Amino acid sequence: MTQDDPVQAPSPPTRRGRLCVKIKQWWERQSIGVKGLIFSVIGGVAVFAVTNGVVPGVAAFVRWVSGSEQHGLIIIGEEVVASDRAGWVFEGKAYVDLAPDPAHVKREDMDAWAQQNDGTAVSQAFWFTLAGRSNTAVDVTKLVPEVSCDPSIKGVHVYDATHLSVIPSTSTVLKADGDPPEVVFRDENHKEIKAPKYQVTEKDKEEVGISVSAASHRCTWSVVVEWSVGEGESRTTRIPEKGQYVVTGSNAATEHWKADGTPTPDF
Repeated sequence: MTQDDPVQAPSPPTRRGRLCVKIKQWWERQSIGVKGLIFSVIGGVAVFAVTNGVVPGVAAFVRWVSGSEQHGLIIIGEEVVASDRAGWVFEGKAYVDLAPDPAHVKREDMDAWAQQNDGTAVSQAFWFTLAGRSNTAVDVTKLVPEVSCDPSIKGVHVYDATHLSVIPSTSTVLKADGDPPEVVFRDENHKEIKAPKYQVTEKDKEEVGISVSAASHRCTWSVVVEWSVGEGESRTTRIPEKGQYVVTGSNAATEHWKADGTPTPDF
């Protein structure tokens, strides 16, 4: 190598290998007492992790140290939108309890107004983008719903029959209180089709939209994305990462009103 030749930095695997050698040499120099103390500390950390529910965080840290997190799945732009055309149910409330009167609320503000009044959407849609962390392909094999349902809540149901719903009428649907609840894919003719198998990378992404509704129950729901990289073991990512979304059927509502202030007793 001449003085003009650039010095190449060791690759990550090389650096990791050298680090492993140094750790092994350091470990061999330690006494039995020191090794016992280290094992005791590691055992204590493991017990703490199990009893305090931090095992996933510890596992993620291990994957990061080993370098396995350089490839994998990223889910971008999770967004849940309520359909004001289907409306909301406001538990334990009558129309006169809602403030301000929905007839005086702009259509673009209806979702925020419903949230302020503790309304639960009858129908929702959410969009997310599947992407890889690198150019290594990620195989997304399944979308599995996690659902828990109880009888619909009683209260006033408010909806905007004239507003064009933001929820697409085609594509992918989840009937949260279906038997069983499952993500169903449909073609442009609304016929059920086999669930697609997505393969994504950092640059080659897939956008997925799902419409979610309930007919006669109040349901909390989330979606688990199953995926793998190459021949690696199957892994999962949950949407949302924490908590759940909620939809409710309007069948138990004691009142039905249009957003313009018109009651609909024969809803």
